[in-house]
Amino acid sequence: MFQPAGDTLFTRVRNLESALGFKRLFLKFEGSNPTGTQKDRIAQMHYEDAHEKGFDTITLATCGNFGAAIAYACSKNGIRPAIFVPSDYHAVRVAEMEKLGAHITRVPGDYEDAVAASREAARREGWYDANPGGADQWSIARRGYGMIAREIVDALGRMPDTVAVSVGNGTTLAGVFQGFKEVMGERGLDRVPRMVAASTPRGNPVIKSFKQGSRVCLDLKPAEIRETEVNEPLTNWHSFDGDRALEALHESRGFAEYVSDAEMRRVTMMIRNVEGINVLTASTAAVAALARVATTHDLGDCHVAVLTGRRVPARRPEQPLAKAARPAEAPPS
Repeated sequence: MFQPAGDTLFTRVRNLESALGFKRLFLKFEGSNPTGTQKDRIAQMHYEDAHEKGFDTITLATCGNFGAAIAYACSKNGIRPAIFVPSDYHAVRVAEMEKLGAHITRVPGDYEDAVAASREAARREGWYDANPGGADQWSIARRGYGMIAREIVDALGRMPDTVAVSVGNGTTLAGVFQGFKEVMGERGLDRVPRMVAASTPRGNPVIKSFKQGSRVCLDLKPAEIRETEVNEPLTNWHSFDGDRALEALHESRGFAEYVSDAEMRRVTMMIRNVEGINVLTASTAAVAALARVATTHDLGDCHVAVLTGRRVPARRPEQPLAKAARPAEAPPS
């Protein structure tokens, strides 16, 4: 049965906030979307857009999560997903995409090479191009990820003080921030939350550019990238929506922090053990970065981290869990 995206789990994590020293900490858990990530939101919107425009094929490049989300969205009514996967990545969700009817093309090189191959195929074959970076794609991302902000404000009844998001291309963070700006204008609120961007020290242009004070997202040299099974969803030498993410950080008076693989693993196990939520390890960079910033800045008392993964249905969100057995991890993007 096809499940729509959105209206995801929003829960106060009292055990985690106590362990990390926060007054109030909430998780916006995108793992309760159909394929376990926020990308389901825009995948279903891309499907509707392609269907309305008469396309029979959607193409994109992916390291895993976006491809799985597009394949799931297309499975409801016959649009063919043509998915390009970089051969240098683990991409452990390929079998899942194929089961959902996707045609997989392996591209020598990295994610950026796969994007280029997908875009060329879209031009050559007349396919719908769902890759990030274009004006049409940003319009969908802004609306889709903006709904995360709306759901957070609806649940809290106010603006949070800070919102932390792990970044790769920067699209999710930029879209969430735009959502907060729209809500602020519509409801006559006086501010937006300060955004916190988190990513790997082994290769992300958004974090490096912000720390250098740049208003433009500067490409990395491919040799700077060090991919691991943990940080793979976060690594890029070119962030397709990096400029938009930087604008969100500067406009919100936000922060950007690197988080190591070891720290992501530590926070992942903490969340699993004290809250019973099976999070994607790369997404926990948001929590780790937020905790680090809070040690040196007064951030207020209401904080939200946007995470992905799979929830362990062992308890209701409001029930504390002293310890949970380690579940299998959701695959990385």
